[in-house]
Amino acid sequence: MKTPIQMNSINIGITDCARYTNYERWFLDAPIKVDVIRLSYNLNNIDDIDKCHGIVLSGGEDVDPRRYKRPDLLGQVEFTDIDEKRDEFEWEVIERALKLQLPILAICRGMQLFNVYQGGTLIFDIPKVTNINGHAKIQGMDQRHEVNVVEESLLNKITGCVKGAVNSS
Repeated sequence: MKTPIQMNSINIGITDCARYTNYERWFLDAPIKVDVIRLSYNLNNIDDIDKCHGIVLSGGEDVDPRRYKRPDLLGQVEFTDIDEKRDEFEWEVIERALKLQLPILAICRGMQLFNVYQGGTLIFDIPKVTNINGHAKIQGMDQRHEVNVVEESLLNKITGCVKGAVNSS
């Protein structure tokens, strides 16, 4: 485990997501200096995890259904909706982060990949199997949900926040 967060700065590794680039901005108002290390198969920099105090698995493309033993779903997937190289790279990020006992914050696709890494499965298209539609975009805009952050939790100490909003689409 890395040094506890009782220092002037920390290094957070964020997996690369070409579609969304806001992740680094989250840390601008953090109570301590946060250096962001972009982790990406395009940079071939898996060893940079050794410099990190924590990892953010970012959102983005769908997880390849073959990862959760559902190759039959490939016919329903657009080619641009999955990124096999990213899945493979981030699989190794998870493996190494767990080995190093780093905290992991998994967001959207990141949470899905982490779930699959742990042996879980996914519902490929929720609206097709349930009545739940509150997570779909409306007029191209992500839906937002309020979240509470537990005071004195690691997330609270890093961000200084007790409330926030998350997108879900």
